[in-house]
Amino acid sequence: MTAKEYLSKIKTYRRIMQSYADKIEELYHEASGLKAIVYDKDRVQTSPEQKMEKIFAQIDAEAEKYAKARLRYEREVRKRTDQIAGMERAEYADLLRMRYIDGMSLLQITLELKDADGGQRYSYDHVRHMHGWALNDFSKKYLHNTK
Repeated sequence: MTAKEYLSKIKTYRRIMQSYADKIEELYHEASGLKAIVYDKDRVQTSPEQKMEKIFAQIDAEAEKYAKARLRYEREVRKRTDQIAGMERAEYADLLRMRYIDGMSLLQITLELKDADGGQRYSYDHVRHMHGWALNDFSKKYLHNTK
């Protein structure tokens, strides 16, 4: 696994959590749309109470999955944040944190990195190259040592 793939897993964990949150919201919306009970009809169907019970059971199951995903996400973010903070070069650590923990694009990072006078410190191309160097250093420090 490359350093980029390893660090990018944070996005995957975020997407998984968001999918659970979306599903829970969808189920709540479905539950709020159930109609009142009509007792004057002779047909036997699943009652709104049964539907509601089923929906809330699904909500509970999704909420449990969400809670597990959130714990894993927090653990993985903390692990990667600590590893990034352990980088020898502070500018590499800043770049990797902004890119993978904060989710910024390389263009956003370029605009964020300012010199002491508030001017642009690096060009986009330089930031792109720095990103590659930072990933290489990260890989040497953390990924190749685990084999």
